[in-house]
Amino acid sequence: MFAALKNQFSNDKFKNWRTRGFTFVSALFILALLGAGSFKFVVAWIIRDPTEQIHLWHVAELAALTILLFGGTLLWQLQQPEEKPLLAQFFVVGIAILAILFMPFVPQAAGLFILLGVFIVLYPNIRALLSFSREGRVSKLLLGLSVLAAVVLLPNAWKEYQWQIAGWQVGEIHALDLHWVGSAVLTTLLILGGFLASTKRPGWRELGIIVGGIYIYLGVIAMITLDQAGSWGGGGLFGIIVGVWYIIITVLEPQSAGKKVPALRVESTAALEAKPANEMMAVR
Repeated sequence: MFAALKNQFSNDKFKNWRTRGFTFVSALFILALLGAGSFKFVVAWIIRDPTEQIHLWHVAELAALTILLFGGTLLWQLQQPEEKPLLAQFFVVGIAILAILFMPFVPQAAGLFILLGVFIVLYPNIRALLSFSREGRVSKLLLGLSVLAAVVLLPNAWKEYQWQIAGWQVGEIHALDLHWVGSAVLTTLLILGGFLASTKRPGWRELGIIVGGIYIYLGVIAMITLDQAGSWGGGGLFGIIVGVWYIIITVLEPQSAGKKVPALRVESTAALEAKPANEMMAVR
């Protein structure tokens, strides 16, 4: 018994150590993402540096990718991360996609896999991180909205990635600044986030609100930067509508279809009458 209590104490201590380590690493990631996304945004949108005025749309996209999407995902799981594994899964898959798509232009992006390894090792519940089981039915409304967004936006994301390849070879300004590939990654991850939110795994509400908020943010920015390269332009209204519906559906839709309650077993009268006699025989 003493050995069992000692093992339990050791396991709890190790789990607490991992949770604290995960929180610390996540906080460092958030600070790094905040710095990466806010510097350019402040220079272009607040200081209004003339050399950055042709990049307003892409700078806003960078802020959406680093601060709102990745940073928001990490920030929302600082408290009890093991209860929201979908957020961690999205972060891992998202960073992996970003690294793979950036590596042809920035080989150093492969180093992101090392950071992912640290993130996974420190995650308090690795089993939940590797599981894709659901608590309820898939949200048909979120799934349909994600399909609509994919049909409208994915072809443009693929086109932007092709522009990145072609522009990189000839020294085009947006390609050299990795704007096209960044835009393609952001679009891809927004669509992926919508599909994952529709699964209703723990953390789906937080992810749905993050995705919806970013669609609204990008829609507003697009209306401001109508004539800039890569901007959604008039399609910003579509982004705002999609974002609003993401949030409405996420907030109003129930958590799950409900867990099945096992039916109570009704014993026959004869069985109930025989039970005391059986119990007395057992005592003898």
